[in-house]
Amino acid sequence: MYHYRRALLPLIVGGIFILLVSCDDENDTTSDAERSTTVTSFEAQERNLSQEFSVSAEVQAYQKVFVASRISGVVEEVNFEEGEVVEQGETMARLDVRQHQAELRRAEAVLDEARDSYEASKKLYERDAISRSEYLEDKRDYEQADSEVELLQLNVDFGEIKSPTDAIVTQRHIEVGNSVSENERVFDIADHDMLVIRPGVSEINLGLLDEGDNLDVNLDVYPDRTFSGSIRRIFPERDETSRLFTVEVELDQEEDKPVIRPGYLARPRFAADEDLTVTVVPSEAVIEREDTYEVFILGEDQRYVTSQTVEIGIQRDGYTEIRSGLEKGTQIAASNVEDLEDQSRVNVVGEFRRHGFRN
Repeated sequence: MYHYRRALLPLIVGGIFILLVSCDDENDTTSDAERSTTVTSFEAQERNLSQEFSVSAEVQAYQKVFVASRISGVVEEVNFEEGEVVEQGETMARLDVRQHQAELRRAEAVLDEARDSYEASKKLYERDAISRSEYLEDKRDYEQADSEVELLQLNVDFGEIKSPTDAIVTQRHIEVGNSVSENERVFDIADHDMLVIRPGVSEINLGLLDEGDNLDVNLDVYPDRTFSGSIRRIFPERDETSRLFTVEVELDQEEDKPVIRPGYLARPRFAADEDLTVTVVPSEAVIEREDTYEVFILGEDQRYVTSQTVEIGIQRDGYTEIRSGLEKGTQIAASNVEDLEDQSRVNVVGEFRRHGFRN
């Protein structure tokens, strides 16, 4: 029994030692975790910090046409309605032109008679068989009859109301059986291949805008999407009512973007100063200490940071310009920097995301 207890004693002591060592390692690990500061990472990037202003205006079709009837009559056929595509020269509606056709046939009979009389007079006049006045009278009658036929033929042709261009029907104002008068508006059509916005801009903001400038456009109907546009033209005179200058912006309609329709409210973003594309970091990543500014660069293993003094510039949209001390592409700590020092241990939990400012 005594020898058994002596053999067991070293085993018990060894187990206690291993347990104590394990506890010490666990405490060290816990201590390291407690000493680490949780941060998010950010890669220094180039960004345009130009001052912008936005003006709202409706999307419009660049080319809008009001199709009118060129004669009076009763509508007997309507071939298109709102939303349908019509090609140039297609018949959109027909009017009852039977009366014009009857008048045309009568005028053609008069023309045949006048032509025969004119041709006979011409031969007699060439042989000096009739006077010049008689010849000219028959010639005048023939030309008048010919003009009458031409006019009545136009009235018959105008019975077909045709599209003057390729477009989409936006409004139809007639139905079969309606009586329309000459020059009455019967269809509205628009070319949706080119969509524009025409906001008014004050003369104060007009100075840095030029034709051809590219810009971003937001549409209220698609709040999470940004569209591209360019300044097509700047009107030469201001509007007398609003006292603003109209700036026409052409929208780029890309295949992978949602459909844009006239009437949508758009907000083009214009630059109010020169292009300011600079290296930036989130303003939260910069800390001021004793009249100097610092950021904290993440180590290769992203477990510690190194303090770096930088020179800053403008601050806008939640970002700060870095003029010197940090290169584009450098990974830095972007949150909880007030708790950091040079060589502080960190725990990176994700990438920094900026919300609530322009993209």
